[in-house]
Amino acid sequence: MITKPSFFIQLGILTKRLILRVLRRPLAELPNIFISAFFLFVYDGALGGVFGGTASGTPFDFANGNFVNFILPVSIVSASLSGAASGIYLVEDIESGVFKRYQSMPISRWAIILAPMIVGAIRVLLQASLIMLIGKIIGADPAVGTVGFLIVLSLAFIWGMGFAGYSVAAGVKSGSSQGAQAATFLFFPAIFLAPTFVPREALKGWLETAAAYNPTTYVIESMRSVMVEGWVIDVLFRGYLAAGIFAAVTLFFAVVSARKATEKA
Repeated sequence: MITKPSFFIQLGILTKRLILRVLRRPLAELPNIFISAFFLFVYDGALGGVFGGTASGTPFDFANGNFVNFILPVSIVSASLSGAASGIYLVEDIESGVFKRYQSMPISRWAIILAPMIVGAIRVLLQASLIMLIGKIIGADPAVGTVGFLIVLSLAFIWGMGFAGYSVAAGVKSGSSQGAQAATFLFFPAIFLAPTFVPREALKGWLETAAAYNPTTYVIESMRSVMVEGWVIDVLFRGYLAAGIFAAVTLFFAVVSARKATEKA
């Protein structure tokens, strides 16, 4: 009698397979790292002298004299776009017939979907760590100390998993790798419908309303709280809650999309 492997063993095997696939394509990671780092340098160079540093003590000094602390979370969140590859990986498995073979094996559908989400989150975490290192070099200094970097990275991991799930759902639903890539571009505006360059209280009109309903807002504000203000527990809680709900919802829709895709096959 063949014993069915536990869920976590299944998940571990599938995750390892996808990690090996990522390692075979190391150059694919460079564009997103470059773009995120480029934005960090450009934002700090163009706006740092106005909203921090030389403007310390003015009404525009919402960064407490260190604009790198304020803008770093935006670069970290933009790195979450790298999770789009998770959808591409799963679509490739569907197109090659690997996904269909999975269905004939005693493998949990949740494990099949969760594995690329975890890999997507790991990719985000690694890229966020590199961006964080660059930020540290150019002057990032969390208000809560070194532990602030760890908090930012933990938020990036959860948020990256959510975006990976969003990519998987979009890719499976469209049935093509192009659909997964298009999901990236649809999500990109969400970064700019958040308090990207100024605090949320400085936003007005429809942009203020959009930011209030945008989960990206709460993730960025949580990261900024430990970078700029210190321990603001309610802001941190809202960030983790928004990222966690986003990850849970996208996981659910990814599984539903995968189920429908296999039923049609």
